[in-house]
Parts: sequence; structure tokens; C-alpha cells
Amino acid sequence: MTTGEFRAARDISASTAQFQAFAEDGSQARDWEASAPARSPAQIAVLIALVIVVLAIFAFIGYEMKG
Repeated sequence: MTTGEFRAARDISASTAQFQAFAEDGSQARDWEASAPARSPAQIAVLIALVIVVLAIFAFIGYEMKG
């Protein structure tokens, strides 16, 4: 980075100060205390199994095409 580029760069300390002020203000945090919908462990297990099956099929097809 040249001196000119350094001087032209945006001052991020103002953004940091704004973020710190926001983080210290707890009044706005209460608006964001919603929870994400719960995921069923069974659904996650089925999804992982499906991904594994699809990857195995692709690997088998690739192996068959090679020779």
C-alpha cells in the first residue's frame, strides 16, 4: 500500500466506535431476541444420510466412467 493509498483509505475507527456504542446499548438487543425454529435431530440425520448417498452415487458414476 502506498502512502497515497493509505491516506485515501477510509477511517474505520469511526465505524468501530459506532459499533462499540451500539454494542454497549442493551435496549436495542431486546428486539433481536427471537429464536430460530428448532430442527429435529431426525431431520438432520436424514439430510446427512441423503447427502452421503448422493455423494456415493457420484463417486460410483465417476469411478465407472474412468474405466
